Formats: sequence, structure tokens, C-alpha cells
Amino acid sequence: MRPRWSGDPRVVVDVLVAVAVAVLSVLDVAAADDPTRGQRPPDALAYALVITASLNLFWRRRAPIAVLAYVTAAIVVMYLLDYGAFLSVLGLPALYAVAAHEDHRRRAWWAMVASCVLLLVAASVSLLDTDDGFDALTLVSMIAFLGGAVTAGVVIRNRERIFVDTERRATAAEADRLAAAERAVASERSRIAREMHDVVAHSMSVISVQAAAGREIVHADPDKAAKVFATIEAVGRESLAELRRMLGVLRDSCEHGVALSPQPGIADVTALVAQSSASGVSTELVVEGHQRALPPGIELAVYRVVQEALTNVLKHAGPSTSAVVRIAYGANELTLEIADDGRGAATALSAGGAGHGLIGMRERVEIYGGTFSAGPREGGGYGICAALPIVSGDVTGAPAGGRPAGGREEAGTR
Repeated sequence: MRPRWSGDPRVVVDVLVAVAVAVLSVLDVAAADDPTRGQRPPDALAYALVITASLNLFWRRRAPIAVLAYVTAAIVVMYLLDYGAFLSVLGLPALYAVAAHEDHRRRAWWAMVASCVLLLVAASVSLLDTDDGFDALTLVSMIAFLGGAVTAGVVIRNRERIFVDTERRATAAEADRLAAAERAVASERSRIAREMHDVVAHSMSVISVQAAAGREIVHADPDKAAKVFATIEAVGRESLAELRRMLGVLRDSCEHGVALSPQPGIADVTALVAQSSASGVSTELVVEGHQRALPPGIELAVYRVVQEALTNVLKHAGPSTSAVVRIAYGANELTLEIADDGRGAATALSAGGAGHGLIGMRERVEIYGGTFSAGPREGGGYGICAALPIVSGDVTGAPAGGRPAGGREEAGTR
């Protein structure tokens, strides 16, 4: 089994640095043996000091100040005992390690200043105080080397911090991008689910009601039954076309030849009302105010709200029900009301908006800053009311769908 430290390249580097500095320091001490200058010859103490100080460099990343303190003490002792070696190869790595690796910056600067002062003072009273006088040039050289080691450590530390910060920002940006993509996917799935619910629920409700009616009259009135089945066929075809359009959104955008029909709008509400009347619910469409073109999103929202509301009438209002769809164009607001006189809705739906259909309608209206309410009406039946704001830039003045501006419009009776 391989030791754990063997997989960390920094450990190998630390071992090599400690061994290399120990070898170079021993050679430095041995080369400084000059009896003519009255220096102390190297002995066991000198070699023990430089070897132990060099090997301590192995921990320079984990305890840089402690290593610097030991190395500084060993060099000062070597200076004061006049062994004659400057030992720069031993002191500079320890000083660099504090500048580069110590996290507590105030403590690091105090340690580096204290170490430099001690080394310079000890060198001034020993190695630099020669028979020919004080060696000021060597002192300047020592100051330059010590300052260079500190500067190099600070520069490397700042570069590492910039690299780490950049990597962290990149990671955070990538996480934000993925989160935004997930939110977009969830929003799109919710939109598609709402669209499919509107289409499928409404169409299946119409088909179910028409099929039940056709079964009752198929023998008594074959001609009327044929019309009922024709309505079922038409609704089924329209639903399939709408489902194909929505599923086309899910396909790869690079696929060509995918035909998408235009989004339905307020002009298509007439067909919904007629379809509802043909399904057994006497439905009237009332349009008030100056009818004009609106943004496609608002028109789609109106269409879907009417579609879902009439679907609920078919499913819950009960037999012999009539409904009124009122669209009122105001100066700054479009008001939409769908009301029925049935008795089933009050029990099947609550005023709090239970059910996915009411939730979807409320979400559509609130997306455009509108208000939505739904609940049982006084005297029976169920009512849905939505108000969508119309800013001045939304009004084009063009009539929508070619219908007259204002007035009442009725589409079919039971």
C-alpha cells in the first residue's frame, strides 16, 4: 500500500527543498573555513545547527513563523560564534515561506521584520566587522536579498489569491448559470403543462359531453347525432393540431419544417363560445368598449382563461346551464368575466381557487400584473373575473379579428 503523502506533489517538493538546502548549507559552512581570517573552524555544533535548521524547512508551509524563528536563531548563533558563513541559502527560503504562506498577515510582517533586524544586527557585529573596517557594501547586499525574498513571497501569495478568487468566481458563475438554466427549464415545463392542461381538459370535456349526448339521441334523431359526432371529430382534430404545435416547441430548434400555427387570441374566443354552446351550455359572448389589438401575450392569456372557465362550466355546472362571457375594453384595463347559473360549480370548486385550472388562470393573469378572482355567485352559479392592465403602448387602435367595436355578440343557444 502506497503511503498517503506520496500522492501529494507538495510533500515531495518540501522534502527535496529541505535536503537540498541542508546540503548547500553544509557546503557553505565547510567553504567558510579560513584560518587566516581568525574565524572559528566548523565543528559538530555548526553542522548540527545548519542541518536541523535546513530540515525544519520541510514544515515551512504549515508553520512558517515557527520555522523562520528556528532558522533565524540558528543563523544568529552561527554569526555570533563567528563561523564565517553567511548561510543565505538557509535564511532566504524561510523568509519567503512566511511572506507566501502565513495567513495571519500582521503576525507575518512582525516576524519578517524581527528576523531581518536580528540577522542584520548579528551580521554587523561579526561578519561585517572586518579588520579592514565595516563592510557596508555587503550589508546593502544582504538587505537587498532579504527584501527580494519578502517581495517574491508577497507577489506569489497575491497571484495565488487572485487565481483562487478567479476560480471561485468562475465556479459561482457556473453554478448561477446552471441554476438559471434549471429555473428556465422548470418555467418552460410549467408553461407547457399549463398549455396542455388547457387544451386537453377543454377538448376532452367537450368530447365527453358530446359523446354522452350522441349516445342518447343516436337512435331517436340520427341526423342530430351525426352533427354531434361531427363536432367531436372537429374538436379532436383541433386538439391534435394544438398538441402538435406545443410538442413542436420541445423539439430541437435546428429541426426544419416544423409548422407552428399562430397563438390563439381574443378573436378566437368566438369559436370557444360557439363550441361551448354546441356542447350543451347556452353561452353568450358580450364585448364592450373600443375593441382593439392587444399584445399577443395578453390575448393568449384571455383566450386560455375563457377556455379553462368554459371547460369548468362543462364539467361542474350541471345540466340546463347557461353562461356569459363578457370582455370589456377600458382605457387602461381589460376586464374579463365568465359567469354561469349552474349549481355544480359551487361544490366542485372553492372560492380559494382549488384545482390546477384555477391556479393556471391566476398565474396567467398575474404574469401581466392583473388581478384574478373566482368563486360562487350570489343566487347560484359560479363566476370568474380577471382584470388585465393595458398600458398606452399596448393600444394600436386596430380592430381585432374584424369584429365591430363594442356591442353585444351572441354565439349560439342551446
